[in-house]
Amino acid sequence: MSRFSLLPKWGEIPSLLQTAPSMLRDSARRKYPRVPAGTLAGGVLGLLYLVNPLDLIPEALPVIGIVDDTLVAGVFLALLSRDVKKYLLWKSSHKNSTSIPKKN
Repeated sequence: MSRFSLLPKWGEIPSLLQTAPSMLRDSARRKYPRVPAGTLAGGVLGLLYLVNPLDLIPEALPVIGIVDDTLVAGVFLALLSRDVKKYLLWKSSHKNSTSIPKKN
């Protein structure tokens, strides 16, 4: 297993961001039993860090100034990718188990 296997591929990011609201809605409605608390906390803290004017590495430094922001965004995307993939597996198995069998 690659050490970067947790990071989503570039092409997956739009679908992750589109699926995340559905996952949060199902969590809030208590349909989805696994509340992604780590992802929620990581998203809130990451957003606060990104909008906060105080950084570990100031943006005034060329090139390396955005490294800390990029790392924070990467960690959040890794958490989101992990939880959205678990949600999609749950949703597909839940949908299959609750479907009404067709009469022949």
